[in-house]
Amino acid sequence: MNEPVPAPEGQGPAGLLLSRDLIFTSKVTGTARMLGFQVLTAGNSALAQAMISQWNPRAVFIDLAAGDLVSPEAIVAYRTVAGPETAFIAFGSHVDTAGLAAAADAGCNLVLPRSKFSAELPQIITRFLEGKT
Repeated sequence: MNEPVPAPEGQGPAGLLLSRDLIFTSKVTGTARMLGFQVLTAGNSALAQAMISQWNPRAVFIDLAAGDLVSPEAIVAYRTVAGPETAFIAFGSHVDTAGLAAAADAGCNLVLPRSKFSAELPQIITRFLEGKT
């Protein structure tokens, strides 16, 4: 998939998830849907940049296990395309302290261990997708 897919009803998503983990993707997008929000997923950096540029989502959720898709350099590039009004929320393994610190250094608004992100997922989605950061 190299081109952004139109969001249902011709509107862009409130959130974008950068992840290659299909099971966790289902958890995030399903939770968002139950709360009345739309979160779409990008699995490569070209698609992520295009979706951010086209839809200007309120929040970008970053799975730090997604390798080069979410390198610190890629996060900086996404933030440049998105502008300051888009929140960036990163999550990763609690033992990957270097990765969590790199995400914070790259400008993520919130960086959490995956377990905390999962436990607080409904609250995080609501907080950032309603625009109440």
